[in-house]
Amino acid sequence: MGTVNGLSLINPIDPAQLQKDTQRIYEVCDGCRRCFNLCPSFNTLLDGIDRYEGDVAKLTPTDHHRVVDECYYCKLCYNHCPYTPPHQYGLDFPRLMIARKKHLAATRGVSWRDWLLIKTDVIGTLGSLLAPIANWLLGLRFLRGLMDSGVGVHRDRQVLHFSPETFTHWWERRGAAQIPASAPRKVALFGSCLVNYQATDVGKATIQVLEKNGVHVVIPEQRCCGMPSFDIGDTAAIQKAASANVASFLPWVEKGYEIVVPVPSCSLMWKREYPEIVGGDEVRRVSERTFDVCEYLMKLKREGALATDFQQKPGRVAYQVPCHLRDQNIGFKSKELMECAGAQVEVIEKCSGHDGSWSAKTEFFPLSMLIARKAVRVIEEAPADLVASDCPLAGLQLDQAGAKAHAGGRSTKHPIQIVRDAYGLKS
Repeated sequence: MGTVNGLSLINPIDPAQLQKDTQRIYEVCDGCRRCFNLCPSFNTLLDGIDRYEGDVAKLTPTDHHRVVDECYYCKLCYNHCPYTPPHQYGLDFPRLMIARKKHLAATRGVSWRDWLLIKTDVIGTLGSLLAPIANWLLGLRFLRGLMDSGVGVHRDRQVLHFSPETFTHWWERRGAAQIPASAPRKVALFGSCLVNYQATDVGKATIQVLEKNGVHVVIPEQRCCGMPSFDIGDTAAIQKAASANVASFLPWVEKGYEIVVPVPSCSLMWKREYPEIVGGDEVRRVSERTFDVCEYLMKLKREGALATDFQQKPGRVAYQVPCHLRDQNIGFKSKELMECAGAQVEVIEKCSGHDGSWSAKTEFFPLSMLIARKAVRVIEEAPADLVASDCPLAGLQLDQAGAKAHAGGRSTKHPIQIVRDAYGLKS
């Protein structure tokens, strides 16, 4: 549990074991090079190895730090790697990066900027309470310049506006569940901090579509899934987040509820990371009952229970599949659902390069936009009335890189919003 070969992600990192595992994995990566074009980390790593004529042992601490800092945990390398478990090599490059982030945090410390950026619930709560002022301030070039030079948040990084009414407040105000608990299908919704404070319409659309399909919905108490803590290798914080969320949702699972999540990074945490980092029977039971929202709705379709009385066709959709959804290995459920609604869907399998706080940092923002523009170039090859992505932050990144202009000025939408509109439900 929570280990890279013999290297624990939970206990303090053994420097000697870390170096041993790093050298072993880097040598295999050097021999394979299948991931050379996936992310900045691999280009930096392989260029460094070439600089030392293939001698991995000559990589300097600065070389190692740059490889680690440029990893934003998209996990594409794990999906592409032919040497992951159960292969005898047992490679898990993303886990190695987290182990090195954890070690770096313990040895060089964590900057207050990096620490602050992962406090999504704190930032979201304050941002929503002060939404009109906060949104106005974030639009001031003078202030953004100060944030760039003084804090290290890039002045050009577009951000999602804070909602003056959080998703959970909207839920309470509307009177909670509209479908009775006696319904045959019941869902406990994990909205995510992103949906709660900023992308609130994604949460509303999720509720609307689920209820359109006769699903009883509850929203248990919840906190950030913990994914941002990977940025600084704080696996203890992830354990705490997982324990709190599992304790809140487990009673509902035991009552026959399934867990539905509209944001891929969060559903990945529940499905893959919680069992790996926390483990235990309770976590396993919760994980096994967790679904991405489109995955869940396509499950209803297989059971003959999906409502098909769509009122309008979405048209042509260029659909970018978020990396953390690809890592779940569930196929293209969002594509299939939009096609059920009458859409013509072109799948775009390119990373957006956003990754939460990583692309907001002054030193990484230009690199993140280079990654995003690669995705947008593919999007621009597809005739599209709409651009879609299951991750609101990926959508923001794609819009900033040019996808919005390609779609006639229409912002990138979550597939669940497109399906909600196809049903003719009012936003």
